Amino acid sequence: MKRSDWNQGWEFRKVADEMGRRLGDGPWQAVALPHDAMVHERRDPSTRNAYNTGYYPGGEYEYRKRFEADGDARGVSLAAEDADPWLLEFEGIYPGARVWINGRIAADQHYGYGDFTVDARPFLKPGANEIVVRVDNAQVPNSRWYSGSGIYRPVWLWRRDGDGNDYLNAKDDSAGRAFSQMIRPDAVRARTIGVDADGTATVGVSVEGVTGETEDPMPDIVVRMDGPDKGSNAFVANGPADHEVCIVIPRARLWSPNEPNLYQLHVELRDPRTGKVIDRHDEHFGIRTLTCDARRGLRINGRRVALNGGCVHHDNGILGAATWDQAEFRRARILKDAGFNAVRSAHNPLSKAFLDACDRIGLMVMDEAFDMWWMHKTSHDFASHFRDEWAKELAAMIRKDRNRPSVVLYSIGNEIADTKSPRAAVQARHMVNLVRTLDGTRPVIDCVNTISLMLAAKTLAKPDQSDPRVEGEPGLNTTLEHASGPAMLTLIDRLMPLALRTGIMGRQTRDVFREVDVAGLNYCKEGPAYFHRRNPERVFCASETYPQDIIRNWPEIKRLPYVIGDFVWTGWDYIGEASVSAWAYAGAREAGGWERQFGDRLGLAGIRTAPYRRYPALLGASGLVDITGRPTEQAYYRMIVTGVRHAPYITVRPMTLLYGGPVGGHNIGSRILDGVLNTLRLSGYDRRHGLNRTMRFIERGHDGVRSWSWRGFEDRTAAVQVFSGGDRVRLELNGRVVDEQPVVRCCAEFLLPYEPGELTAVTFDRDGNELGRDAIRSAGREVRLTATGVERLASPYAQDDGRFREGTLIYVDLALTDGDGVVQSADDRDIAAALNESARNAGVVLEGVMSANPITPDEFADPRCTTYFGRAQAVLRVPGELADLPADAAIDVRADGLPGLSVGLGAPTS
Repeated sequence: MKRSDWNQGWEFRKVADEMGRRLGDGPWQAVALPHDAMVHERRDPSTRNAYNTGYYPGGEYEYRKRFEADGDARGVSLAAEDADPWLLEFEGIYPGARVWINGRIAADQHYGYGDFTVDARPFLKPGANEIVVRVDNAQVPNSRWYSGSGIYRPVWLWRRDGDGNDYLNAKDDSAGRAFSQMIRPDAVRARTIGVDADGTATVGVSVEGVTGETEDPMPDIVVRMDGPDKGSNAFVANGPADHEVCIVIPRARLWSPNEPNLYQLHVELRDPRTGKVIDRHDEHFGIRTLTCDARRGLRINGRRVALNGGCVHHDNGILGAATWDQAEFRRARILKDAGFNAVRSAHNPLSKAFLDACDRIGLMVMDEAFDMWWMHKTSHDFASHFRDEWAKELAAMIRKDRNRPSVVLYSIGNEIADTKSPRAAVQARHMVNLVRTLDGTRPVIDCVNTISLMLAAKTLAKPDQSDPRVEGEPGLNTTLEHASGPAMLTLIDRLMPLALRTGIMGRQTRDVFREVDVAGLNYCKEGPAYFHRRNPERVFCASETYPQDIIRNWPEIKRLPYVIGDFVWTGWDYIGEASVSAWAYAGAREAGGWERQFGDRLGLAGIRTAPYRRYPALLGASGLVDITGRPTEQAYYRMIVTGVRHAPYITVRPMTLLYGGPVGGHNIGSRILDGVLNTLRLSGYDRRHGLNRTMRFIERGHDGVRSWSWRGFEDRTAAVQVFSGGDRVRLELNGRVVDEQPVVRCCAEFLLPYEPGELTAVTFDRDGNELGRDAIRSAGREVRLTATGVERLASPYAQDDGRFREGTLIYVDLALTDGDGVVQSADDRDIAAALNESARNAGVVLEGVMSANPITPDEFADPRCTTYFGRAQAVLRVPGELADLPADAAIDVRADGLPGLSVGLGAPTS
């Protein structure tokens, strides 16, 4: 079938707030899809979504598109002889939708991450038509993280792409018969059958759902595969449409993470009598073999691969949940450049665009279907529909992604609270059987949090039976709302070996793990070795880990083939779960500290503070890449541990947050409890450096900033951490040696009075040989607003590709710097941006301005924010081609007390 862009010409309006208060029939406003309604809401400290979405509320919304059903530019026709389906594909609507066409219900969808199609033809009429999509996201909370609202992923129109209707019986207008003689978008199944020693590959291609009729014989399929390079040889095979067609490719160029070669797959459905094409389908495909077992590990093309992975949610920062192709490709590229070779789709299917990017650049994927089964994690989540709809949604994910070489694992669930109940093993068996029916080429994993499982309720109900006693919200995450949360998480981590030895975890996971190919263990670094001694044929994956645990996990992964990888929480920072991983700094009242800006609302003056923070907490704060796309110091630590980076890397703990006034206001009971927790080393307090107390949260390993620009903190103690793979590190300041320290867990630590200048770290091996060096220098006294980078991203697809869309996303990185471009980390200011008249007249949209600050009252869709350690970002969307923009189109930015800055939007001239 042929794809047409159906993302233009839509209108939108809000019809009710999250309390159900109707807003009347408000005016419609024009929008382009994808569109996230939630990011345009105002953050509300009292929303029922609370920390889950970063205090963004829900609501009820409507989308409308009016169109002509005959004679338009796309050739849409309702002629009597045209029995073809008129297939609309919605890649994602959150939290689901009811689709109306000309006042009649055409579809209901309940899973916000599910790709679904609607055959609109039975509802259409000649002339004017109207489609209305109603989205109810007022039943909140329904997600543990920022979800977005509305049609946040693209919409496409699919029509038969043949030479005529001769093959179809015009008298039979049933959609079922028409579909049986077409290639639906998800019907093609391609697999690598094998690769011989001489490099000859055999690929099998089949088409689901095609049947013959009494008066019409079975159609043929003709398969052509074009090589990765333009002008490469084409390979052709054919056969009846109800059989798999095998195509042989000599000297095949295999897909791998390091060489992501892609072939173009062209499939035609033909009339065997006339040879006319009934329908066509095109997509890319990567030839590769994949095996996984405890003795040899995960192997691609016969070579063992260790998954160096990051978990990613689906939001795109300033864009909210809106899935623009350019943003998805940018995220994938930045993650790969940050040292990752894999991602885990936490905890729902990824967009097609993100997976396209993974295929192209060689980023492997754990493709995850669900965050819950029958037991709710929030009051109104998908658990209400799981029993009736899991098979439909799991099948939709498999069909969508099974031809992608980047997908190496299917995950059927994350931290499923039902796992300890007998019905979970039965359900896992059903799910695995469904996966293998649709695609038997990839292993299936279930990702379990063994500690949360111990706290979950158990039921003897069967999969098709409801047990309201246990299926309500389990309240597991709500424990992190309390001040005891940090101590509890730390205690759990410390007691994990003891908990394993009790055997409880093994008994609770045993039956489910028997049903899957890979046992996923969240936050259980001792688990693989322990379970392996009891189940030596079982394969394990560290499916969710704390950033600092890579120092222990990676050597084991490289050494033990039955542990196939590590997925850190998280690869990219995300909106919501606010701010579960952000460290708290007691009394940080001076020089830009959080409390100076927000008062006591954060609880930072208190000694204990909960992981889930009150408003204005916004981001999760665990990302190794921050919300704007900058790799953090945690990312560089992981690069050094995993061998991606060999030079040392200097980071400095943030002096603006470490120093402040005294802590007070605590009663004697609070002080005694604090003392006990600190004595037991469960508090996370950092008193090693004699600095202000820091509450460290276990989901974040380091808080350093790559900066030696701390004006106003001269002569105060700076805590410098140098990440290194060497044996010792020598630290120099302005040419003189300050100190030399051993490297412990790939980190050497130094204390020294802050003095402006150049800070240099030199790392040595055990024999005293220099391995590398790194240097940073202080900013001068001048402060100016600077555009440190402008990224103009056109469509990642070719113009003859059905996915191509005109338009450009522009990312403008902003910073407060000196005259040489060195960032002023200790001088944050409010900034505001606006499009000039020329840009506005050209239809440019300023999507928003934001920093990476995890705790801020700023709004993503606003044109203003406060910088964070001197940095911020603006994102703009140009509807047409950059070449068509007026030469003077620009974004004007100003910062408090500084001259303004104008950044041109057009393509730079050479």
